[in-house]
Amino acid sequence: MADPRAVVEAYWAAEMARDLEEILAHYQDDAELVVPDLGRLVGHREISRFYSASIESYPRLEVEIVRAIVNGASGAFEWSSVHHDYAGSSYPCSGVNIVDVVGDKMQRVHVYYDPRIFSAH
Repeated sequence: MADPRAVVEAYWAAEMARDLEEILAHYQDDAELVVPDLGRLVGHREISRFYSASIESYPRLEVEIVRAIVNGASGAFEWSSVHHDYAGSSYPCSGVNIVDVVGDKMQRVHVYYDPRIFSAH
């Protein structure tokens, strides 16, 4: 079993690289992602909708883990991020991801943040 923090750090590195294929490689094939405004997404095909839209709108992303609590194969990760759009605007955001890892990939990710931050974009 992989350390959830190591899995999440590798996933966020892929997300900051804006590499959709590598992002999805950090999820189990039948993984669940729950995000504000989109709800429950299951499997790579549905999950890719969330990341494709993010990558299309924000070509640059910075993420920092502010605090982490890990218990076995699960973890809570408080994060701070900045999304940068093509016009040069920045969108600071913070939230928490609750992550369950199976093997060396994420099986469940529930994301909590205020989606109104991105509504102006």
